[in-house]
Amino acid sequence: MDEQQKIGEYFSNLDHLITLHQRKYMKYADLSVFDWEQRKFGEIVQKYEDPVETPTEGYMRLGIRSHAKGTFHSYVEKGKELETAKMFRVAANNFIVNITFGWEHAVAITDESDAGKLVSHRFPQYSFKEGMNPRFFKYLILDECFRHHLELSSPGGAGRNRVLKLNEMLEYKMKFPQMEEQEEIAIYFEQLDKLITLHHRKQNYVLNTLIYAKTTLFITKTS
Repeated sequence: MDEQQKIGEYFSNLDHLITLHQRKYMKYADLSVFDWEQRKFGEIVQKYEDPVETPTEGYMRLGIRSHAKGTFHSYVEKGKELETAKMFRVAANNFIVNITFGWEHAVAITDESDAGKLVSHRFPQYSFKEGMNPRFFKYLILDECFRHHLELSSPGGAGRNRVLKLNEMLEYKMKFPQMEEQEEIAIYFEQLDKLITLHHRKQNYVLNTLIYAKTTLFITKTS
């Protein structure tokens, strides 16, 4: 019981730190933006396509997690390729969306680790026009209002029947500052992301260390 209490207090303190950083995150996001410029999303991005023939010897595929949780990669083995003649190569610093699950906020801003991966026509990409910082928009697209707009722009029933209408998505109005401020905000949020990630890693490391130590002790005592 004493050890449970100490471990519980330790993780509670870490949770408190993470919560403080997340509140700071949201506080900054809620700052007044009345002096920011407002434009339709379609006016600050442009369609990006890099078509390639569908490989026949396997390839790395990119996927997008719902709830704006980023991208992931998986290997498609030979013989399991898509039955389509054409796919599209991903580039870094693009906005990308899964039109099948756009209603579930399946959007992301690609980075260098995503570059070169392949997607189908269901994952359209958009590059940002001059004066737009993709690292800033990585955080702007997390906005709940944008998620709601994507949901409204995806008519139909549940699941795969709800296909996002791209022309309606591009009508969404976004507010953004000048390039210099975009950079400052991006850096600020990136630093918060790193702090939160470090705290989560610390939690996992301590917990795994405790489990390993107790398991080893148990094995030693019973052997």
